[in-house]
Amino acid sequence: MHKLARTVVAALAVVLACGACTPGGDEPTPPATPTSTTPVVAPVVRTVVLDGAEVTLEVGPLAVHDGVAVLRMAAPTEPPALQTAFWEVFESISSPGPSGVRLVDVDAGTVLPIAHDADERPVMTRISSPGGPATDAAQKAAGETTEVIYAAFAVPDGDTADVLLPQAGWFDDVPVVDADAAGTWTVPPAELADSDVADLPVIDLEHFTEQVDGQVRARQSPTEVTVDIASDVLFAVDSADLGPDAEAALAAAGAQVAAFDGGRLTVVGHTDDVADEAYNLDLSQRRAASVEQRLRSVVDLTAFDVAVEGRGEGEPAVDGTSDEARSLNRRVEITLVPTSESEVAPVAAPETDLPENTGPTASGPEGVTVQDGDDHYSVRLPEVRRAGSYLVGELELTNLGTGELQGTVLAAGVWDTRGRFDPSLQQAATNVTLLVGRSRLYPLDYLRSGEASRREPLADRSMVAEPGATRVVTVVWPDPGTPSVAVEVAPQERAGGLVAGGAAFRLVDVPVVDES
Repeated sequence: MHKLARTVVAALAVVLACGACTPGGDEPTPPATPTSTTPVVAPVVRTVVLDGAEVTLEVGPLAVHDGVAVLRMAAPTEPPALQTAFWEVFESISSPGPSGVRLVDVDAGTVLPIAHDADERPVMTRISSPGGPATDAAQKAAGETTEVIYAAFAVPDGDTADVLLPQAGWFDDVPVVDADAAGTWTVPPAELADSDVADLPVIDLEHFTEQVDGQVRARQSPTEVTVDIASDVLFAVDSADLGPDAEAALAAAGAQVAAFDGGRLTVVGHTDDVADEAYNLDLSQRRAASVEQRLRSVVDLTAFDVAVEGRGEGEPAVDGTSDEARSLNRRVEITLVPTSESEVAPVAAPETDLPENTGPTASGPEGVTVQDGDDHYSVRLPEVRRAGSYLVGELELTNLGTGELQGTVLAAGVWDTRGRFDPSLQQAATNVTLLVGRSRLYPLDYLRSGEASRREPLADRSMVAEPGATRVVTVVWPDPGTPSVAVEVAPQERAGGLVAGGAAFRLVDVPVVDES
């Protein structure tokens, strides 16, 4: 988190904590039963650690008010303030509140970030929330020693939704009910914001996978799959003849295509800007044709409508004329719009040995200890949980040093998972990846509504741990279908050089368990 933002957080935390203090009453008061005569579904309750303190946290219900779903969160007033615990500063820099909370519909493959009002402010409990009779009744029912906050979202499909909360982790199957059934366990959106709800985002989740050497990358959205193959691994300079190193890359690309029953397949060649434009266009067309011909020998394409195109230098993957940028721009891109749904295949076979590791390695339940300059910490991952077609990991990160530990140790610097510059992600867990053979599966991500250049990971986006403190960092990946996984943080090659937010480490033999 930016230093200025963290200073604001600290100051506001004091204000909020003092506002929540009550005389006496060390034991939390159990939540009161809503006064509505209609039975209400109970919230999901877990014991979590917030800002270093163990807390019994209630999440839910998710009550639907005229097309807007309002999520209730409650915990004892001592010691943490929930408004700052769940605050994502880049969503609401002017006022703390649970802006970092997200709903996930694992069946639909979508994420539901917090709603915004007509003034583009998050609809949630905040210092300036107008409040009203429902807010007063809800607080009275909960009791003086319970803090209750709310956040508004689009209405998810189904009777339950999963909830991802900063540092508190993943809450399964939070009930979705009508507002009338929730009684005093909900408040209308009008008591959370001064203006009407204007934006209820529902955004498709995407996958991104690459070979560890970075030569083959696969991206999957709900509508298409795109596989980029670096031309440097396929062809010699100025040649359209496939070289000896192309076989493995094309086998990986073929595995992506073979995962689907049919569809529209487009093979497009791209070059860098080093030669005449007409020459580059011709070369890119010939290279695309070579890949299409070889791909037909790898996978049966009879069920696909295949097109071959060349774009030359006209659509670079990245800007710039450095050697690294030009290397990324020389590529053959295979785009598949499938006629049926299927999960993206790893870009290398799972039985392939894991690549060499440059950092400490241990089993996930055992954990590793990392020393990197002034940063000294341990990382443990007892298990990952299967949620639909996703895997959820809650890493236990403990600061063993004498100074503050920040989320940069799990980030890919100031880049998102695709290599695009975004300094707002410098604290996000973008660099915590799954290894499946020599394939690297990045955290699920999504393009923010109305902000096509900003890609958010489905993972915690900020973290600070004081000396001796343990923080839970949640990351969600696509499920490769294996009984155990390896999780790694390692330096990643991006245009312009080597970038990574922290030292390398690897957790192996992390068991995969089904949701309880």
